[in-house]
Amino acid sequence: MIPSTARSDHETAVRFPREIAAAVTLPAAAAALVAVGTVGTVGLTPAAATAIVTACGALATRMALVGFVADVDAPAPRSIRSFDPFDDAVPPALLGFGPEPPRDRVRTAGDRCAESWRMWRADDGSPDAATGAAGALAVGAWCAWALGSSARAETRSRYALETRPDDPLAGLVLRSVLADSRPSWERR
Repeated sequence: MIPSTARSDHETAVRFPREIAAAVTLPAAAAALVAVGTVGTVGLTPAAATAIVTACGALATRMALVGFVADVDAPAPRSIRSFDPFDDAVPPALLGFGPEPPRDRVRTAGDRCAESWRMWRADDGSPDAATGAAGALAVGAWCAWALGSSARAETRSRYALETRPDDPLAGLVLRSVLADSRPSWERR
């Protein structure tokens, strides 16, 4: 008998539930980040905040959200797909390269990410959603960095790291701010 490397036990079947939930809610989160809200407010419902926190529970979906928010063509939220680290190039926007993203779109998305984190904390700060809440705030920190607001980016990334000390996106944004690295967008 040839031993198989494939496993089908229950543990393997539920090994990555956070990543699955993040991928499933990604289009809803993208819509929540860029939908036109009430003027002067964040315009975020609890359901939208939950979608954002859930979608930010995996790094691959956060990478997709960064690329989506920064896309100058403003694609439809339903068109978003999770980032595939094996087939997709890192979004140039993550490092501040490429065409300058629409400032209003990035600002709105960043504010909604921060509001999602605040709503998570006010609700109960459930440890089960800590990764997603930190991820949402890390995306919000990237949005602030992308707009040139180093102080806001630093604050958001530090709070994200307090929520989840090993958050890779928050760490990247904080290191970028501390190194005085700024985006070098191509002006349109």
